[in-house]
Amino acid sequence: MFSPQRLLTASARERCIACLRGLPEFVLEDVSPKKKASVLVPMCVINNEVHLLYTTRSTNLSSHAGQVSFPGGKMDKDENVIETALRETEEEIGVPPEAVEVWSAMSSVQGRDKNMLITPVVGLIKNFENQTLIPNVYEVEEIFTVPMSALCDRKNHAHLEFEKTILPVFLYEKHKIWGITGFITNFFLQSFLPTESYQCDFLRKKFELHELLPSKL
Repeated sequence: MFSPQRLLTASARERCIACLRGLPEFVLEDVSPKKKASVLVPMCVINNEVHLLYTTRSTNLSSHAGQVSFPGGKMDKDENVIETALRETEEEIGVPPEAVEVWSAMSSVQGRDKNMLITPVVGLIKNFENQTLIPNVYEVEEIFTVPMSALCDRKNHAHLEFEKTILPVFLYEKHKIWGITGFITNFFLQSFLPTESYQCDFLRKKFELHELLPSKL
């Protein structure tokens, strides 16, 4: 069901890109973000199943330390969102731009502090099993992947209520994928997977914020 032969065909890619481009922007009208950032939503194939790749941020970072994220960061001057996502991915996990097949940018999302505009870029890491991942020890604590089957398993779904908004939480082994990363994951899956494959149930379990934050912080 989650094989590359089904999900990574030319027709599946075209359908996904059309869905991604049809997503609304998630930006508050009364707030104008002053900073811009971009992240890569990296697909990869492991054991004939499509996965998403995530990182755990270093506990030494000043913001969102120890939390799960996609590779990415702030845009440099004169960069576009794709260039930023690919540059940051190489800097953080060692995957060069030429190893990524870029599909499309997603709609921008406002960061939790409302001062940052984050644009996700969907891409496939080609020949993943032959890639050498090199985590930047100053920024990345861990690199891990999650199979599509786990992301679609309702037993791994939960939510956080933040400012009267229900935000999705995905559970996988020791990891909790939440916040902007969980939000982006959910909308990517809605665009990428056939409707019958992704039937979420985030209301089945509720987390409080303190339960999601890394315990050692």
